[in-house]
Amino acid sequence: MMTSIPRSTQTLAKKFNTPQILRSGWYLTWGVSLLLLIVSIYGVNSQRQAIKTVGKDAAPSILTAQQLQDSFADMDASLANELLLKPGADRQVLVDFDKNRKKIADRLVAAAKNITYPAEEEIIQSLQLNNSAYLLKLQEARDAHQRGDGLNALNIYRTAANLMDREIIPKAEQLSLVNSQELENIYARQSFANGGISLLIAIVGLVQIGILVMIQIFLYQRMRRILNLSLLGATAIAIIFTGYTLNSFLAARSSLKIAKQDAFDSLYALRQMRSLSYKANADESRYLLDKANATQHERSFNEKVGKMITIAPNQSIDSIIANTTQGRATQGLTGLFADELNNITFDGERKLAIDTLKSFNDYLLIDKQIRQFYQSGRIAEAIALCVGTKPGESNWAFDRYKNIHTELMELNKKEFEQNIEIGESKLAYFEIIAAISLGSVAILTLVGLRPRLIEYL
Repeated sequence: MMTSIPRSTQTLAKKFNTPQILRSGWYLTWGVSLLLLIVSIYGVNSQRQAIKTVGKDAAPSILTAQQLQDSFADMDASLANELLLKPGADRQVLVDFDKNRKKIADRLVAAAKNITYPAEEEIIQSLQLNNSAYLLKLQEARDAHQRGDGLNALNIYRTAANLMDREIIPKAEQLSLVNSQELENIYARQSFANGGISLLIAIVGLVQIGILVMIQIFLYQRMRRILNLSLLGATAIAIIFTGYTLNSFLAARSSLKIAKQDAFDSLYALRQMRSLSYKANADESRYLLDKANATQHERSFNEKVGKMITIAPNQSIDSIIANTTQGRATQGLTGLFADELNNITFDGERKLAIDTLKSFNDYLLIDKQIRQFYQSGRIAEAIALCVGTKPGESNWAFDRYKNIHTELMELNKKEFEQNIEIGESKLAYFEIIAAISLGSVAILTLVGLRPRLIEYL
């Protein structure tokens, strides 16, 4: 039975002769192949750039800036602890201080090596200068402390602490913010563009496939050519390439989404939590060292803890932990802990998040005991509990919290890095594959149509 000729094909055949139609199909196939090459490479390059910005430029700079905040606050806490004790009474305090000083130097170098945006350079220069000024004040305070001049040591420390609070840490926060804003902007733009780009790739790919199919139908109807292997091969390559492009593009987009929304957003909240922890720990030491401003330091401590965790009056740590363990919503909990507990995604993350919450609560209970000792006049016991590293003492509890918290951060960091790598791998060698595939479509179309055109010469 004869196959009926599509009306559109009949109309086309009446207006143009066979060679004209075949040449038009040939030129259209080449033109659409070129358009598909341009659109797909543009889309893939745009996605690749978004992955690079999130994974290689902005995110590492954000984490470095937040780590700088940690080290600055911890160095300040170590100095406060040193001034609380008799000179040389606790060598561990000096060891901790030197560790943080070296970390700061290394992280400033790392930040300077990864400058991506203009505002970063000025911020890093400011951090280097102010850090040098802080270290000079710090040595002055140490010298006064060694001489037994406690009042002068305290006054110098206040100047150093003021520099830390008003210049150094705000600049480190600003460094993080510059990169964070750029990351969010790039990700938002790419997320918005992804839908349009993938749709355009699909449309152009389908148009290319449609043209090749229509040419074969025309050859069958006009020239009784049942099978044209070259055109059939071109059509198969066009179908495979369009599917491959969409799959690569969407898979890379999915990996970027997991890296950004699931892993990095949790990691960012955890790093903010970490920075606030260090700053709060410094406030705890300042509370004991600077008696004249103890109320202010206690208020500052509570404000930082409140940003990390606030529990409604009708809830408790136990109820929050029970809800989280069962995978229920953490009602009655706000702050950065709530952000993390509401974004549990990866295997093992829930347990680590709960353990982090428990260990931080243990630290808060010891802090409460320190303040009770202080307010009842048991100053020596308060100081010993504050700087102590034995089980049940503040620095022991804080280190335990940090270790568990580090495991939680490392889990999210690992997932972030893995998904960035997966996203990059999905787009690897795409330009070469695209050029070969679409070049093959163009060549096979020419090979398939040229013998038919020669028949009319």
